[in-house]
Amino acid sequence: MQKPYGILIADDDPDTLRLVSRYLESPDHRLLTAADGTRALAHLDEEPVHLVLTDLMMPGLDGIALTREVKRRHPQVPVIMMTAFASISSAVEAMKAGALDYVPKPINPEELKVKVGRALDQYRLQEEMVGLRQSAVRGGRVEEFVGESPLLRRVQNLLSLVAARDVPVVLVGESGTGKEVAARAIHNASPRAGGPFVVINCAAVPETLLESELFGYVKGAFTGAYGPKKGLFEEADGGTLLLDEIADAPLPIQTKLLRVLQEGEIRRLGSTRNTPVNVRVLAASNRDLRQAIAAGGFREDLYYRLSVVTVGLPPLRDRREDIPLLAEHFVARYAPSINPEVSGLAPDARARLMGYNWPGNVRELENTIRRALVVARGRLLMGEDVQLAAPSPAESGAAAAAAAPGGAPALADGPLPLALAEEAFLRSYFEDLLARAGGNVSRAAQMAGVSRKSVYQYLHRVSLNPRGFRRGP
Repeated sequence: MQKPYGILIADDDPDTLRLVSRYLESPDHRLLTAADGTRALAHLDEEPVHLVLTDLMMPGLDGIALTREVKRRHPQVPVIMMTAFASISSAVEAMKAGALDYVPKPINPEELKVKVGRALDQYRLQEEMVGLRQSAVRGGRVEEFVGESPLLRRVQNLLSLVAARDVPVVLVGESGTGKEVAARAIHNASPRAGGPFVVINCAAVPETLLESELFGYVKGAFTGAYGPKKGLFEEADGGTLLLDEIADAPLPIQTKLLRVLQEGEIRRLGSTRNTPVNVRVLAASNRDLRQAIAAGGFREDLYYRLSVVTVGLPPLRDRREDIPLLAEHFVARYAPSINPEVSGLAPDARARLMGYNWPGNVRELENTIRRALVVARGRLLMGEDVQLAAPSPAESGAAAAAAAPGGAPALADGPLPLALAEEAFLRSYFEDLLARAGGNVSRAAQMAGVSRKSVYQYLHRVSLNPRGFRRGP
């Protein structure tokens, strides 16, 4: 998609339309305005629109109804609500209807610009996902890292550096963190990209077969060896071989691997001669290889041969900001074959995914999205479609807050997904409010138009301390 981005602003207050238009004026933006929801829909049908900003309370077609209609006609177009605290429960319902975010009134221009930028980034991501779907239709599987977290960027930078250096690399991380994807990324960015990329899981092959799988055999090497067979080292000649779960390789195999790394040649099972191979070896493990060495299960000399560079893959719980992007990526990958009607995630589904700890990491998230696509009935995956293996911390906290006597007043009744969306909304709202009030609760209460007691109740509910927002010493 080419800039400028079409931004549609809907509000029945002329002053708000004028201010928001002034705040967003830029060569990168093409601004459209509408005094009500009906006129906004007319603009949406007539011109390309990439983002909708709408007031919640408007005569006729209000913000909630407009959001539903925008998501029905153009599900990829993000919607941002503009709302005051007095209508917070309705704003939560609008987010349930498909709104991506909200901006509290009175509007802070810098906050508005940041949230508009994020929403347009999401639209651009959706456009990229369309390209991924087309790749999937053509039969090409896309292997890539998805995410923008600082942790992931550091990993990507390191992978880019090691890709150009033809040395062994050890990839470590919990199961499901993407070690094979990292290995493939190294291969694809290396001078060996035109050669084969071969993977073997050392834990999945019995010891009696692992040697012949790796090094091959000659005719008559054992019963059933009716002809010669290349091993994976020869198959990977000129390219890259990934030894996955290397910590589970038996010690006799480790000895032979060490020889290959030292000499650059292999010997087929039953043969008397060596065969030179030109292979870059990558290894992956979800176990600490140093602990395996201390326990006598891994050769220290092999470890130092393999670990010229060690790259750690972070668990998903340490890069939560990547969860929505990964989820959208998996929706784009699998929806065409499982449920083509689905185009994205509802806010309550995002909140549910963000609140879970993901012990199985990216692989568990991938499988969760595939299951959700099977049961989804609308254009968006809802919170109720997301089946998690165990209660998430956010869910447990929400349930405890709802059950605690004397707690904060409930803003809306409804099932768990709506409660989760409300929790996320409340926390975001009060973070913004406290930041603008400089951590002063009285000022925050005045800005929100509620009592100090109510503000404190909500801060307790979402575990926010106003001291963290105070300016100066």
